Amino acid sequence: MSDTSTSPLSETVVLEEKVFKDFPWPLAFVLYSLSWGWSLLRPNSLFWDDWVYIFNQPKSYLNQIFIDTGLPPWRALLDQEMIAIGNWTIPWLTFVMYFAASAFLWEILKKTNLLTPKQIEFVVLIFLIAPVNHARIALVMFGYTTSYFLFFLAWMLLVRFRSKAIFAMSIFCFFWSFMTHSFLFFFLFPTAHYIFLNRDHVRNYLKNWIAITKLFILLVLPIVYLWLRYLLWRPTEEYKNYHKVSLPGAQLGIKVIIAAVAISLTFVLTSRKSLKIHPSAFVLLLGSALFTFGLFPYFANSNFSDVISVFAFRNDWGSRHLLLTPLGISFILCGIWLLIFGRLRKLFFTMTVVTCSLINIFSGSQYYLDSLKKEQLTELFANKNDLNFQTTLVLIDETKIFNGRGSTYRSTELSGLLLLSGHKSTAITGKGSCNDLPDGTQLVLKSNKNFFSALTSRDLGLYFEVSPCSDILTNNP
Repeated sequence: MSDTSTSPLSETVVLEEKVFKDFPWPLAFVLYSLSWGWSLLRPNSLFWDDWVYIFNQPKSYLNQIFIDTGLPPWRALLDQEMIAIGNWTIPWLTFVMYFAASAFLWEILKKTNLLTPKQIEFVVLIFLIAPVNHARIALVMFGYTTSYFLFFLAWMLLVRFRSKAIFAMSIFCFFWSFMTHSFLFFFLFPTAHYIFLNRDHVRNYLKNWIAITKLFILLVLPIVYLWLRYLLWRPTEEYKNYHKVSLPGAQLGIKVIIAAVAISLTFVLTSRKSLKIHPSAFVLLLGSALFTFGLFPYFANSNFSDVISVFAFRNDWGSRHLLLTPLGISFILCGIWLLIFGRLRKLFFTMTVVTCSLINIFSGSQYYLDSLKKEQLTELFANKNDLNFQTTLVLIDETKIFNGRGSTYRSTELSGLLLLSGHKSTAITGKGSCNDLPDGTQLVLKSNKNFFSALTSRDLGLYFEVSPCSDILTNNP
């Protein structure tokens, strides 16, 4: 790649003429809308920590909380401005930005010699609809979305254009994306991609100081971010362990990386006997590295206690820890696809797309019902005039099938719903029991509807069974 400087005008012409050429817009948009369009059905809904950091809070509260945890001062500036316009802006921007990231990936992959156009299309489509990170529905997760968008935009700018101005823009976007700290580690891949594309210049570094300067900036960028964090936005005492690396977690993450790459290599060699016959089988190895490296920061931070928790469907809001896995998933599936012959290859692609879409549609229907459930639970509280709200309320939720990914309502969510209903309790919890709160009142939340009946009627059939904890403990000593 040459480092010959080009004018902004010539860059604009290139952008208009060549970027995103042949991207499968209709197919990608249809599949993406089927998988993620559910997030736009009730865009003003609050989930999870939205009830802590957004509901009934001043505009600047969200950003201040993130600063206290050791995130940069710009972490939620965009979020709070959008929320001030309306909660609905976040789901709509999220929908657009994740779709845009797939278009950026299209251009990134075109700058490799690893994949054919058809294989690039496979990777991009699966990247778009991989059934992970359903936690993006929460407004507080918009920072993850912004980082994701900026990271792939920066990667595309880095490898797609040559001018110094575009390189500076790429560095700016990378630096901004580091506000989600897992991208500091994943930054290894765009850096390696850039070095590969500029390998001839690196070999002749004495003759091309511009290329070496750019490479130096890339290599020190994460270090500069961490240095500035230490100087300017260290976490407060309360959050000093937030994003702290755990040695046992890091060791587990390294073991997962080694095991995944070893298994993939064994699979490739067993299936094809020789990597020389099908060089594209290397895609499977790269996919394993991308997938496990994307998980490593979350192992290192002890967000995953074991490997099984990575694949748990009922993972509460833990799906956010799979933020960086779609690229690895798409490469792994593409690698398997390449190892299949004849008509089975088309069948594999169809089954993969259908499976991903169905998982997303089911998860989306859960979040849709979750939104309805909060609304109907508020009405249930409002109409429960015979309930003593001055005692501690213990909610036993037997309707978790209506909760997104089997999540559990936090006390903050329940307190917010009570407040909306016109009541205020001394305390309410969705995680305790009468054994812990013997003086409280137990509310067992039930439904007379099954999942599909609730979905089609939009009526969840919720009702309470109310019992003083003292009675329960007497009858069940």
